[in-house]
Order: sequence, then structure tokens, then C-alpha cells
Amino acid sequence: MSTTDTDTDPGTAAYAAVEKAATGLRTLYAPSVLDEAAALLSDLWAAGERHGVPPKEWDWAVSLAGGALEVIASRYTCTPDPERTGEQVTALCQDLVTALTSAEIGLTVLPNPRKHQAVVGRLPETPRGGRDGGANLLVGIYANGGWDVSMNADGATVVSIAAPATKAGAAEVAALVRAVARGELGNPFRR
Repeated sequence: MSTTDTDTDPGTAAYAAVEKAATGLRTLYAPSVLDEAAALLSDLWAAGERHGVPPKEWDWAVSLAGGALEVIASRYTCTPDPERTGEQVTALCQDLVTALTSAEIGLTVLPNPRKHQAVVGRLPETPRGGRDGGANLLVGIYANGGWDVSMNADGATVVSIAAPATKAGAAEVAALVRAVARGELGNPFRR
């Protein structure tokens, strides 16, 4: 859905428009990021309405939903200011490992010497990756950037994950990684 109508709650319509804008992009979005983008889109639509421009009229000129999503997501995927310390990155990765191995998520984290990345054991449904197709997933958080996921193989495509660099954000990342591992998102490395 890219427009609202009189029977639809603007917040619900904005969330649906932002979700639609997110499809097919080479970034995975945490629900909290989608919520923030939907709130921004609702406010932009409201500002337009004050100028006599209903939400449906934006569609022919610009992707307001896509713009709102990109602006909000950039807060989490671009270099933060100031940069995180090594200790903060290690703590965030540990929060991620805790979430990944929780009863709710139920994934296996394999040994990895890098403190800013977690290697997640593949499931039968995990998209194929690596030379033999059996690569595990690699999830990371960085001092000068955000979260990402890739196959644990040389030359693998890296997909950004727009999520807060917080314990709650780590839990959202874990849920997205579970969806990738289970094949619920198709193959996000081939978009």
C-alpha cells in the first residue's frame, strides 16, 4: 500500500507504505526502525495535508515512504558520531550472541576469535553461500558503522541491518538473522 484512504488509520497506512518501500532493498530493517520511519512518514503526510496535498498525491512525484525509510535507516547504518569504543562493540556483540542463543531465537553461535562478529550455524533452510554452498552466517557490529550480515565466506555479499546499537537492537538483529537462517526472507544476498 502506498497511499492512505479515508478508511485507513494513517499510522497503519504509513507503516504499510514503509514496509513496501523496504522490499527488495539490500538492507534488512528492524521493526523499531520501520516504526520510526512510519512515524516520520505520517508527519510528512500531515504537513502535506496542511498545504492541501493529500497523501495519495505524493506517489506521482516522489517516494516519500522510501525517503523516510532511508533517512531513519541512515542513523543506524552510517558511521556514528562519535565512534563506539572497542569495549562497546564487544558488549553489543555479546548482547547479540545472548539473543541469538536464547530459547526464543534458538540459533547456534560457533566459536569466532573476532569480538565484533558472531558466526551463526546454518540451518537446512539457510540460503546457500560460499564455494560449496554450505557457508554459515556472519553477523557483525562495528565501531564506525552499524550491523550487517553475510555468508562466512571470502567475497560474500554483505547486507546492512538497520537496527539500533543497543541491547534491544541486538535482539531485533537476532530475530532478523533467525529469519534469514530459516529462509523466511528468501535470499537477501541476491537482491
